[in-house]
Amino acid sequence: MNFFLFISTFSTLLLSIIGYGLFFSKKLTNYNNYFKKEISLGYVGIFGIFLSVLISYLTSLVTAHNNVHNIIFIVIGFLFFIYFLFTNKKKILNKYFFLSYILSFLALFYFKSHDDFSYYHLSSIINLTENKLEFGIHHFDIAFNHSSSLFYFHSLFKTFLTGNFFYQLGPLSIIIFTNTILFEKILKKKNNFNLDIVFYLSIFFLIFINIFFYRLAEHGTDRSAQILFFLTFILCIELIDKKKFSHDIFELIIIIFTLIISFKSFYILYSILLIFIYFKYFKIINFFEFLKKFSVTYLCLLIILLMINHNIATSGCLIYPVVLSCFENFFWGYGKENVISAMQWYELWSKAGASPNYVVENQFSYISSFNWVPNWLNNYFFNKMQDFLLGVLFVLLVFTITFKIKFLSLRNYNKYIFLYLILLILLAEWFYNHPALRYGGYVLIYLILISPLSLIMANQKYTFKGKLKSIKVILIITIVIFAYRNIDRLINENNIYTYNLFKNPVYNIQKNYFTMQNKKKDYFYDPLKCMEENSKKEIVCKKISGYNFYYKN
Repeated sequence: MNFFLFISTFSTLLLSIIGYGLFFSKKLTNYNNYFKKEISLGYVGIFGIFLSVLISYLTSLVTAHNNVHNIIFIVIGFLFFIYFLFTNKKKILNKYFFLSYILSFLALFYFKSHDDFSYYHLSSIINLTENKLEFGIHHFDIAFNHSSSLFYFHSLFKTFLTGNFFYQLGPLSIIIFTNTILFEKILKKKNNFNLDIVFYLSIFFLIFINIFFYRLAEHGTDRSAQILFFLTFILCIELIDKKKFSHDIFELIIIIFTLIISFKSFYILYSILLIFIYFKYFKIINFFEFLKKFSVTYLCLLIILLMINHNIATSGCLIYPVVLSCFENFFWGYGKENVISAMQWYELWSKAGASPNYVVENQFSYISSFNWVPNWLNNYFFNKMQDFLLGVLFVLLVFTITFKIKFLSLRNYNKYIFLYLILLILLAEWFYNHPALRYGGYVLIYLILISPLSLIMANQKYTFKGKLKSIKVILIITIVIFAYRNIDRLINENNIYTYNLFKNPVYNIQKNYFTMQNKKKDYFYDPLKCMEENSKKEIVCKKISGYNFYYKN
């Protein structure tokens, strides 16, 4: 695929997502109120991802996401975009979106993906394009227990033209749409606007995702969820700051939180923030009234139920690897003992007790209490964690110098104190159970460090006009660093892998990538032959109500 065809295809897929988001805005949510006010293509894009995930979950129950299915899906989304563009051209064309879109090209191109992509991400997506929902596929490899709505989202975009080469679309579209939202929050201000905590959090967040998360190939599912959580936190602050309750903002929080949980069911722990916001404005007895007022909640609950259904299909658990949610009597299930073993392994890995090169002895004793801390400090903190913290401290230093901050005492913090306590509680849970940055550490640590400084800066009542030069300096530095790091990365990939984005811009897929078909070929059954019995096989298949169930013989 040549460079211009690659760009054109990526752009078409992105516009299709936006088309679904525009449809969602008009028909299924009150946000934007059908364009009576200026449209935020950032939020519209997130709506498009939300609706695409819902469609993918539903259609995978009845059919594979094959070429015909996906072409129809993409064309409908693109036609939605064309229709709304011609009817609301002035409101849809957005300079902040175009800025985010152009910047994204530097992240779009890469040769080497993260290790999990070739291990099971790609295989999970391919399976969705070849088969409808299947039960017990973890028997082919434990990795298939990990289900994410991003896999379902990506499975909608494989066609004869795209192949398997556009599965960076999910993480990159989240970055594009989030950057659009942040540019709007930062730059769409009147000259006399007093810079508030939301403004400073937005700048810090823009720095975070474009400097710390600059390399798209490392995103997987974890970083996308953390990016959306950061955005949700800003929306919570924005909601609290409003003199009157904002229906639009609360609706956004519900929708984005649903996506976070569907991307990585582990982040259901972070629902403590959503629960806090709910009880700040509603009571338990008002729940049905709440559902009536926020009808989009029904769609959110449907996505969560479909996510749980797919978790049950893959592993036999409501939420894998939470052992209490697993069912022992599901014959295709992974089994509670295996889930306990897997959970201990994940904990061991996150506490630096295991790596590709070594595994500690007495594993159960190692992860108990705080026995793991000394080794974690030596092998993880004074390495990856230290680099991240130094980077954050450097950002805080640049802010302090650029904005000439006067470190006055904290004021007006009472209304945010519970949000901050929630962050500390989540950090304590993170440190005790899974202290690796990828499992939520990035966003929690960053928020805890930058929130007090943001409040201090907000208390100094700077105006947008008065600090415009400082704002421009920060934004220019961010964009330059983002561009430099990605250009340097592309040069290195050219030197190491001879990757030339102008000749062949797609990422590398190894010929022996892991699929159920070619890793354990003898175990794989053609769906049409699922009822054939063969006692010599270790993994057998039974067809029930048109669905394939794999289980040990």
